[in-house]
Amino acid sequence: MDAAEALRLANAPASSRARSVRVLEFESPSRPSAISRIRARVRKLAAALPFTPDELDDICIAVGEACTNAVKHGFNPLRPVIGIRMEFSRDALRVFVSDSGPGFDPANACPPCDDDLCECGRGIICMRGLMDEVVFHSLEPGTMVELVKRVKGGRS
Repeated sequence: MDAAEALRLANAPASSRARSVRVLEFESPSRPSAISRIRARVRKLAAALPFTPDELDDICIAVGEACTNAVKHGFNPLRPVIGIRMEFSRDALRVFVSDSGPGFDPANACPPCDDDLCECGRGIICMRGLMDEVVFHSLEPGTMVELVKRVKGGRS
């Protein structure tokens, strides 16, 4: 789905949108250099929905953090890709970022740190602070992070 189609979905009458969910899926190389292209693609498509500029920034930062974690912690040399799935509805945008690495338990991802400069776990904290919902799904193998941003109103 391109940005124009996402915009048509967002502007469709409520009765036709209520059941409509559009899906876009793609894969990207599991490399740091690919993360900015993923963020740009997500921004372009999310911008067709009625998110404010600040909400678009929040979505892109959270997606970037999820992709960074996938590259850093979920790399699998046998399948060196990050999967991205975007689901558009009239109520929300859901972005799923998946890898095929060893997986992890988000509750144990980072032990508490006394050092103010500790970077461990900050990406997860950032995602949770910027999105309305963040859910971690265990895959066999790998991890999928589900990022949800609900539509709250029109552009300002």
